[in-house]
Amino acid sequence: MAQRGTTARIDIGELEKLCAMQATDEEIASWFNVSTRTIERRRKVGKFAEVMERGRAKGRLSIRRMQIKLLESGNATMAVWLGKQYLGQTDQVEHRADISLSAFVVIPRASPIAAPGFLGPVEPRQVPASEANDMALECNTSNAASEE
Repeated sequence: MAQRGTTARIDIGELEKLCAMQATDEEIASWFNVSTRTIERRRKVGKFAEVMERGRAKGRLSIRRMQIKLLESGNATMAVWLGKQYLGQTDQVEHRADISLSAFVVIPRASPIAAPGFLGPVEPRQVPASEANDMALECNTSNAASEE
């Protein structure tokens, strides 16, 4: 590694070749015997960043070219792997599900006598007095007495 405070010499041509091989910052720093911090700091300089990006673009084009050759020769697995690693290609996973839900709701039938207020408020009403009503009342009372 270069001494602190000295200017590290980085050959731009070699840098472009390393970037074309998709070398990481750590690998580039190791090649030029500098720290990764030096590479990160120099990347902020326009010309240095431009050379790195141009090298990486050439490398991606080379990968695409090789991908096509591999596909033509029948080795699709390597082409897919390289595409995923360096070209941002992904598998499209599609999830489909046909779901049908059905529900049965059972509502017990109730008479208004068993469930007062079930059908709404019950309002009392007057029934005119008559002999038939009195007789019906007497029958209901006598039936209730005989059941006991």
